[in-house]
Amino acid sequence: MRKDETGLDSIKPETTNVMRAWEAFLSGEPVPSSGLRPVVLQSWQRSRSREVDPQRQKAPLQSARLQTKQLAHDDLLQAAQPVLADTVDLLTDQGALVLLCNPEGLILESRGSRSSQEAGVEANIVPGGLWQEEICGTNAVGTALAAGQAVQVHASEHYCAGVKSWTCAASLVHDPGDGRLLGALDISYQNEILDSMALPLIVAAARRVEAILRQMQSERHSLLLDRYIDSLPHQGNDGLLLINKHGRLLRQNERVTAILETRGVDSKVLAGGHLGRADARSAAQFRYPDWIEPDWVKPVQMHGRDIGAIVQIPAPGATPRSHARTPQAEIPDRGDMSDPLANHRTPAMRDAVAAGIRVAPFDLPVLIQGETGTGKELLAHAIHRDSPRRDKSFVAVNCGAIPRELLASELFGHEEGAFTGARRGGAAGKFEQARGGTLFLDELGELPLDLQPYLLRVLEERAVTRLGGTAAQSVDVRIIAATNRNLLEQVRAGRFRDDLYYRFRLSISLPPLRERVADVDRYLDRALACAGSNYGCTKRLDQSLRELLRSYAYPGNLRELTNIIEYLVVMNDATLLTPAHLPALMADGAEQMGAQTGGPHGDLRRAEQRAIEQALSGSGGNRSEAARRLGISRATLYRRLQRYDDDPGAANRPQGQRLDS
Repeated sequence: MRKDETGLDSIKPETTNVMRAWEAFLSGEPVPSSGLRPVVLQSWQRSRSREVDPQRQKAPLQSARLQTKQLAHDDLLQAAQPVLADTVDLLTDQGALVLLCNPEGLILESRGSRSSQEAGVEANIVPGGLWQEEICGTNAVGTALAAGQAVQVHASEHYCAGVKSWTCAASLVHDPGDGRLLGALDISYQNEILDSMALPLIVAAARRVEAILRQMQSERHSLLLDRYIDSLPHQGNDGLLLINKHGRLLRQNERVTAILETRGVDSKVLAGGHLGRADARSAAQFRYPDWIEPDWVKPVQMHGRDIGAIVQIPAPGATPRSHARTPQAEIPDRGDMSDPLANHRTPAMRDAVAAGIRVAPFDLPVLIQGETGTGKELLAHAIHRDSPRRDKSFVAVNCGAIPRELLASELFGHEEGAFTGARRGGAAGKFEQARGGTLFLDELGELPLDLQPYLLRVLEERAVTRLGGTAAQSVDVRIIAATNRNLLEQVRAGRFRDDLYYRFRLSISLPPLRERVADVDRYLDRALACAGSNYGCTKRLDQSLRELLRSYAYPGNLRELTNIIEYLVVMNDATLLTPAHLPALMADGAEQMGAQTGGPHGDLRRAEQRAIEQALSGSGGNRSEAARRLGISRATLYRRLQRYDDDPGAANRPQGQRLDS
């Protein structure tokens, strides 16, 4: 029987054979071995031992617990949203449900067509349905959780009679940081066409959710670390703790232990690396230990959500320090080096920062313009933190990343029954979520033309009406928008309303990184420090590499610079980084750019080549020794040598300087 990459057979079993086996199993007779998979038989045995009723028709419904559980798994829900949407799009017209479940088997969210949603109601394949194996017998979600692996359960293989018309495939989702089980993704359907693709599709979807979670965690860790580093100059004699939203202790300064002892707190409370616990009333709320005073805690937020906190413990006899914000010390909500309020040498950046500081106190719509990766959202955060709304939420929404049919609901909210898949009880939109604070509309130029009048109305009336509703709700929100498009050209082309465009005439332009050459060294040093701290190592750039990175054009701007530095830090063992450690694609791209523009960027490739030549010369042609000197693997060195020897430009080297000599 064929097996997929999960190690589980995905061939549909013969329905008649399985039904005979099920009937024999329930009556206590010997079970025929043909056509019954071990994973199914083992699950049936567990179901019988737990006295599951084989005639059960539906899962228990725990609607009262649903909202609490959703709050407790908000990170999982956030990471899964684009994956759920994309998976449903792939299964259009197939009558499938895509489910997200917590580790208990409780369905947190369900996506699918109206007909598939209605079909699922009969068996409670709906949000709040509890599909534990010990309650509902063999089913993909419950059995995957029980067996600890991806599982596909075909219709007749279900233990309970009420769901034998459904086939389902489920894959587990784990925390990419510590490996904890977070939940499961599931596809449930009644269409045999999906039998061969359901399991690999849901396994891939689960891996994608984990990848998004990994990125979220990386961004949050970087931001938390930045905030901690920013607090160090202001700590005085106080103790500092840095903890994440789950109470994990990430950093502490050297004064903490002594200060705790003088306060009568055993410093062993820090030994476990974990502080506090989840609130018993709401798993989404973190509770600090009793010895931590509330006014010691400074929450750190990203996109309006708490992601951790800095705890500043006053030295005995000291007055607790104020957490008042100082603009020059504030670190933006991203773990890179582009603090918009730091001192810049580039005149255009100084002008942009000055404009941001000037408009911050006023509730006027602001448009930030610039290429992708220039730091538009960072400047928006800075404006928010310099405004009277600094203590309220900063809510961000990317107008270009959300499918058009979902964007209106995401922005304005919806009432129950407003459309297929609408949440029970309705849902608040981003305008309501940002009430009293700032709403950041990224990629404003991608906002569909038919939604632009609604945004204009909100700006003019300061009120929003949910989809499917009639009552307008007042919303006190400051709007900051960003775009990498020329909106005036969009207006002329008929793709952007001129009346909405004129509401955003107060604009700030951020220059691309290639026009901020005077600031690149500071960006490089900041990125190097952040990456080194994140990955527990210390790296330095040699002068030749620094000069090359300083002159590179960075088509991806600050985001690309950050990624290059992270690659250099993570992928190389050497402490001193040289041009030989550059990603090959970057060197190739820079060479092509230099050939097209006549600029200095082709020097990246040549500098890498010179570094390899020098290492080979210094090692007497010994490639292993040359690789060791360069801090790269022998395989990497061989690939670079092969690339140069295949390069027609190698013919221009002086006689006797072949790299493989």
